[in-house]
Amino acid sequence: MAINAGRLRKVISVYRYEESENFVGSTVTRLIPVKKLYGEIRPVRGSEYTEYYKEYHTLSVKITLRFWEGLKPTDILVYKDRQFIIQSIINPLEENYIVECMCTEKREKEIAYE
Repeated sequence: MAINAGRLRKVISVYRYEESENFVGSTVTRLIPVKKLYGEIRPVRGSEYTEYYKEYHTLSVKITLRFWEGLKPTDILVYKDRQFIIQSIINPLEENYIVECMCTEKREKEIAYE
């Protein structure tokens, strides 16, 4: 089974949380870039909800990426200035040529990365 290579034309960066010590000796968690993969982003659905009288907008998307064995559900996917939190990773037909990541994009709570 093959996929049209023209579909995977966006460069998506994979970021991962890493703990390190700062100059004071405290443990600091930060996002570091791990890898860049080619992929496709497709919106699945949008939802709105109110929490503590604040309105939040979330967008669920399906990101199809070239297969990379090191991808973890705790990773953050970044495309341009958009950040996607991975909800699940699916390997269709266990063929190891692409992976489908179901993600949530949150615009209100930006995650700082380097």
